[in-house]
Amino acid sequence: MKSQAGFTLLEVMIAIMLMAIVSMISWRGLDSVSRAQSHLEESTEHTAQLLRAVNQLKRDLDMRATTELWDPVENQAAPSNKRLALPAAVQVKGGKPGALQLEIIRNPANQPGSLQRVRWWVASNTLYRATASPSNQYPLPAPRNAVAVLEQVTDFNIRTWQPGKGWRDVTSAGQDNPVGLEIRLSRRGVQGVEHYRVVVGVDGER
Repeated sequence: MKSQAGFTLLEVMIAIMLMAIVSMISWRGLDSVSRAQSHLEESTEHTAQLLRAVNQLKRDLDMRATTELWDPVENQAAPSNKRLALPAAVQVKGGKPGALQLEIIRNPANQPGSLQRVRWWVASNTLYRATASPSNQYPLPAPRNAVAVLEQVTDFNIRTWQPGKGWRDVTSAGQDNPVGLEIRLSRRGVQGVEHYRVVVGVDGER
């Protein structure tokens, strides 16, 4: 009767070592896939945040008031006074670095006859949007409800289009109702600082 040959201690140790090596390779492969997926998700969310901010800004500009600026005047005492100075539907306020603001008077959704002031600016590397309560009388309430729209913003600049001169930086005096806006924004992203440029025409009827 033949006796069955077993594994020697050396063979067992070699088998354990090979299994450990295979496990390590598999773990590193799974870790690499996990890191790549995490990076992709972070990059996708980063892009989605930017798109939401840009789309909201463009929506505010698209909904800017034009002839509706006369509605509050007609609701008040002297509708025949066409010499009344109406507020600017789009106003870029300049000044010292970090004080740049974009203010828009827009038609609020589902509230015909009312107007709403909206303000955009950057403070402490964060892009903010503030809205005011809609009103059908002048003076319109100032924007108060500030919401952080985009973080990690390292630079925010607006230039206005001047016919015959091209793009011009906003001076401390600001500018009312420009023909076009060039909005430049830099943001710290997954792969370093990223730069974005948005051009919007704001002249004439919508």
